[in-house]
Amino acid sequence: MNTNGVAELFARVLEQRRNPKIKLLGDSITHGVGGSGWEQNGSLIVEGWNESPNGYSWANLFRDYMREKYGAVVVNKACTGTRIDFVMKHFSTLVESDDDLIVCTIGTNNRHRYFKDGEKPERNAFYEAFYSQLKQMYGMFRETGIPTVLVANIPASAENEKDGKDYWRVLHMCDINEGYKKLAEECGATVLSLYNLFDGYCKENGLTVNELLSDGVHPNDQGYKVMFELLVKAFGV
Repeated sequence: MNTNGVAELFARVLEQRRNPKIKLLGDSITHGVGGSGWEQNGSLIVEGWNESPNGYSWANLFRDYMREKYGAVVVNKACTGTRIDFVMKHFSTLVESDDDLIVCTIGTNNRHRYFKDGEKPERNAFYEAFYSQLKQMYGMFRETGIPTVLVANIPASAENEKDGKDYWRVLHMCDINEGYKKLAEECGATVLSLYNLFDGYCKENGLTVNELLSDGVHPNDQGYKVMFELLVKAFGV
């Protein structure tokens, strides 16, 4: 996984751009769900979703940190409940020509298949479909020429990795992590495994993953602070 390239990419952008614009994309974990004060009361992202500028989240901590230290403008366009296909569908709205750097953390919602959408899929086929979409999305980022870091998200609780009342949990967060790893190896994508970093932090500090989560998948305030600290270190900023 091309983790070394992450810090190098950040360093290059910060050296070349004054007050760089950094775009954050993703799902609810980047949107800030689970943190104190989360509310979609900010600027419109796309129809049905608004920013949450005042909640406690890794993204807002990162926004304030980068503004104070580098004069960077961090814009969070993550939308709760979304999957990879959402990013592709709204790509021209989410990604703008004046973005200097993109950080995209998506895939948590690609683990399940709702009962209403048909029979339970075969796991390998479902994984291959996920990876195909991931690869297609990466191709769209690559075509823009905008430096992009793709992030494999944090682990979920054991309970969250089970089937739900209206869906099959076909894939798990470890599978999403492996998909990103495969993308880095096969396509040269710049990928950061926050999954591995978060899991390692928990083991080193004698914590269960669930202690840093509010509901088995979204971080609590402590979890978001850990995410922020891990990402800042990995980004080399």
